Parts: sequence; C-alpha cells; structure tokens
Amino acid sequence: MELNKTALVTIDLQRGILTGHHFQPHAGDKTLKASNDIAEALKNTAALIALVNVNPSTIGYLRPFEGGRQGLKRFPDDYSQLLMTIANDETSHNVIKVTKHNPGAFFGTDLDLQLRRRGIDTIILTGVVTSNGIYATALDAFQYGYKVIVVEDACTDRDPQLHEIFFDKLLPKIALVSSEELILEEIKEAY
Repeated sequence: MELNKTALVTIDLQRGILTGHHFQPHAGDKTLKASNDIAEALKNTAALIALVNVNPSTIGYLRPFEGGRQGLKRFPDDYSQLLMTIANDETSHNVIKVTKHNPGAFFGTDLDLQLRRRGIDTIILTGVVTSNGIYATALDAFQYGYKVIVVEDACTDRDPQLHEIFFDKLLPKIALVSSEELILEEIKEAY
C-alpha cells in the first residue's frame, strides 16, 4: 500500500444514522471504533481521510411524507454531525469532509475531483450501511477506476443477511474484502 495514493473513505458515520438504530452483524459503535482506529493510524500521514455524511433534506428516500400529510419529515439539527473522532481534530492535516445527497459518495459531490487532484488510486471503505451507501460508493469507485478495499468488520447493515450477501457475493466482484486487523498491518508496513 502506498499511503500517498490511498484514501480512507468513511460513509455516514453520523449522529442521525448511528444513533437509535440497531445494526448487524456489527454494532454501530463497533463499526465507528474500527473506522476511528484506521483513521488514527492514517492521521497526518501521506494518506487522505475523507469523511462522508449525508444531508437528509436532499435525499429522497430519507424524506418520507409524515402520515400522508404534505409536510416533509423533519430531522434533528445534528442529524448530519460526523461522529468520527478525527472530524473535530484540528491537529490533523489530511482530512476532508464531503456531504452527499445520494446513496453513493461520488454522484453529485466533488469526491472524485478531490481524490484525483491528490493522485489517489486506492480507497479503503468503511461505514454504514453495507447494502446502500457502502455498496453504492464501492461500485462508483470501481467504475471510476479506483482500487477499492472494503473493510468488512468496519461496515455494517440493519439486516445481517444483506450484509452477508453483499460481502459474500457482490463486493468481491468489485473490491478486495479485508478486515480492520489486516488494514492496520498494511498501514504499519507502509510507514
């Protein structure tokens, strides 16, 4: 792994998604911890850390009508607040934040531009949920020509069967499936 060509991309590790939902097969706090551990290992290295959140007011499936009324569902002001430790770490110089408006982190954002201008060709992907934001981002990254590494125990879903299907059948077609332990070892060796 060449750190100067690598980016950690975390998906939707934000208050409104992680709080109050039951995730499987990995708990939300475990997924957040694994992502935090990887980010900490990459902090102030030549790698990039891209923290992606979603704005619920601009994504259709997150804005259902309440009880048939015409008013849109309201979300708490802190819904999009990133929970990654490094999100508010002013000592880190290699972090960018991207707000997405679709399931995938590439469509409608400047993520691809941010990665390409830095010479990134490899993406380490973590976050929630496997069957939506993770897969959509991995597929887009693959189609844009990035080498994609998805960290299974740093991802989770609300449906453990979907998580398993995506990691067993779909993600291996477009990405390398790895674990937190293996990624941390690779980062250590890259120093």
